[in-house]
Amino acid sequence: MPRAICENSLTHLCANHPEVSLALIATTDAHVVSHRSHAGLDAARIAAMTSSIIAICESLSNELDGGGCQSASISMGEYTFVIAHIPTPQQSLALAIGVTHDILLARARRLTLDFAVRIARSLDALDLHPSQP
Repeated sequence: MPRAICENSLTHLCANHPEVSLALIATTDAHVVSHRSHAGLDAARIAAMTSSIIAICESLSNELDGGGCQSASISMGEYTFVIAHIPTPQQSLALAIGVTHDILLARARRLTLDFAVRIARSLDALDLHPSQP
């Protein structure tokens, strides 16, 4: 059921935000949960790189006593990639969203953080109301 929530969430995100060319939910140990992409990208490879970036950001955050890493943004010539933790205690998940430079970095970051919270709430609600056999 959590996979279905992630699948539906990414479908909705991409349908409502045409500037999103990549959306990925993965465990922080690099297992793909769900993904959407306009290009033929290797989701497992993107998940592995995303996991590595989160690990580096967490290490830097710990070193600087900055609290937990909320997000990381990579700005490229024609593309922005934003990664955020999905704040849920059940499992360690990450959300990565790639957008064209048609939108500002701050908007891409806000979209990613807000969407991560929405997914977390959906997953938390699922845990509050487990299905009965």
